Amino acid sequence: MKTLINSCLVISGLTGAIASINWTDQAFADPNQVRQVLQTRECQGCDLSRTKLSFANLRNANLRYANLFSADLKLADLRDANLIGAILDKADLRGADLTGADLTSAYMSETNFCGAIMPDGQKSSEGCPKAPK
Repeated sequence: MKTLINSCLVISGLTGAIASINWTDQAFADPNQVRQVLQTRECQGCDLSRTKLSFANLRNANLRYANLFSADLKLADLRDANLIGAILDKADLRGADLTGADLTSAYMSETNFCGAIMPDGQKSSEGCPKAPK
């Protein structure tokens, strides 16, 4: 019985360590905003920078003016999402479905896709500062 209790304590400690490692991935984002976007798909103007949202169902999400700088959006469902004015610099969008997503303002901005990895795996230079000639 004592061995079983010790084993449970070790497993519990490992689970806590793993949870804290996972939590550091979200260190720059407000956990309430992360929860909000995942539950309601409504997070206009949220700071979701450096957030792990891979495989997330964000279909029809309102992420207008959201900060998604360096966010992990691999294989996320962003169909018909409102991404007007969203900051997507250095975001990882590999395999993400952006069908019908509204990116009109984002493409017109100078910095919104600089360094982002696009759904096809190509790195974007859209909006990156031009090198002086």
